[in-house]
This record gives sequence, C-alpha cells and structure tokens, in this order.
Amino acid sequence: MIVDCHGHYNSQKGFTYYAKRYATDEWAKRICTPFIQALTRAAEATSAQAWIESLDRYGVDKVLLQTAPFGDNDAVAEFVSKAPDRFVGIANIDFIDPEGSNSVKEVERAKDLGLKGIGELYPPIGPWDPADKKCFPVYEKAQELGLPIMIHLCSESFPAPYVNLRYNDPYMLDTVLRNFPDLIFIFCHMGGDYVHHLYVLMKARMNVYAEISSISWGGVPSPYHGFFNISRKSVLEKFIGMRLGSQRLLWGTDVQAPYNSDMEKDNVQGTIKDNPLVKLMEELNLNEEDKANILGENAKKLFKL
Repeated sequence: MIVDCHGHYNSQKGFTYYAKRYATDEWAKRICTPFIQALTRAAEATSAQAWIESLDRYGVDKVLLQTAPFGDNDAVAEFVSKAPDRFVGIANIDFIDPEGSNSVKEVERAKDLGLKGIGELYPPIGPWDPADKKCFPVYEKAQELGLPIMIHLCSESFPAPYVNLRYNDPYMLDTVLRNFPDLIFIFCHMGGDYVHHLYVLMKARMNVYAEISSISWGGVPSPYHGFFNISRKSVLEKFIGMRLGSQRLLWGTDVQAPYNSDMEKDNVQGTIKDNPLVKLMEELNLNEEDKANILGENAKKLFKL
C-alpha cells in the first residue's frame, strides 16, 4: 500500500476562520490576502473525482487530508465519505484556546466522525506553546483514543506577520513526549531547518516519527542542502540508520490540491517511480521492506488504515 500522509483539504469556511484568527491588522491582512487567494484556488481545484484520477495516475492508494489550521472537521469528514477507500481525514483541533474551544470534546467528536489523527499543528502561528499544560488534557484524550498528531515544528515557512520563530524548534515538544509516551507525534517536513534536533529527538523518544515531504519534492530545494551543504541522500541515510529507522519515516508530498492540478503539477510529476524520495531509496539500495515501510506501511499501522 502506498500512502501520501501529507495532503491538505481546504474549505471556504476554513478561510473565513483563518482570516479572522490570524490577519489581525492591516499589514497582516495585506500579506495574508495572496495566501488566502492561493488556498481558494486549491479549493476550486479539489473534487473527489479529481483526487481519485490524480492518485490513480501517480500510483498512490490513499492520501491523508489535513485541515488545520484553517479547516473544519465536518467538511473534511464529508469529503472523505465520497471515497473512504482513498481518502483519510485528519482533524483540526484548537490548541491556542483548548478550554474555550472545548478541544477535548472535539477530539472525541473527531473520532466519532471517523477522522484518524490530528494535524497539522502549527505552534509558530498563533503563536502557542505546545508544552503549555493547558494542552495536556487534549494530548491525554488523543493518547487514549489512539490518534497520532502531525505537527509543524521546522522553519519560518509562513508570511512573517504571524510567525513566531521561538515556537519552531522540535525540542519544545520534549516535555510532552516524556509525559505522553504512548502518543505518537509525526514531525512534518522532517524537521526542516531543525533536522538535526529532530534526529536527536527520534533517537531518544520512540514516540517520534518523521514525515519527509521536505525530500519528496523535485522542485523544492532541501532546507538543509544549502548553508550546511548536506545532501538529501545523506540525511535520509542517517535517519534510516537509527534504531527502527525505516519504521518511523512516512512519505508525504504536502500538496494543497490534487497532484495534476495547476497548483501542484510542477511539484508532483510523472508517477511514484519519478518521486525524488523513491529515487534516493534506490540509490541507497534499500530493501523492499524498508521501502514499503516508508511509502505506506508505517502510515497504515499508525492510522489504522
């Protein structure tokens, strides 16, 4: 089974919430406008049929559709219901104001809706501290229900007005990892600029996994390939070499719309065989089990697909 564990689903309701929550002054509104316009184009390019055709053409069995921080759970659950054998819904949960938003109950409701995890969380926007104890009841409920959490702690990758770099480092989550050892956290983009910190965390904490879209795109430079002159190949080799390495990496693309849409066609080209990650795995002479783990078996186990 091949699973893209980092797709997105966008809805107009989510944009409205997003604009009110994050674009709080005129400067921020001006910066956010083109971003919201891009998300609108993604929503317009998204349909169940377009996604299915795109998955078939590329050679992918299932795609995880994340909604946070600007989605709503009812919308993604409804979309997933159109092709439950191909789409996997991931819940948007409010960690900025978990008490005021009844986030613990929303985790329970998300489970009832058939959503398989939580994410993608973005502490740098808001911003919010993922180790704040006000979030602990939400983590406890997610752990109880077996819902993995996907989190974006990696780099300055959003327009500056609402990004706080202080909340970007994967090390910020270590208190949570130790307090909730059975709660799985999947770090998106392989930690990005903090890939070295993620590597240390994964060596120390067995409930840490990495989603590796940062080395899965052909048109996007690796965040750690320039300044430190570290290649994608050497990074992948390093992570696979750690304890249970290939069992803790998940392939993803971070697409906002179907692969063959105008938004994504330059990023996701050809078929799965043309994917830069797949080519890297061939260069490293990985065995079939390791390749299968990364491309889908790990996601299958974590999200109970």
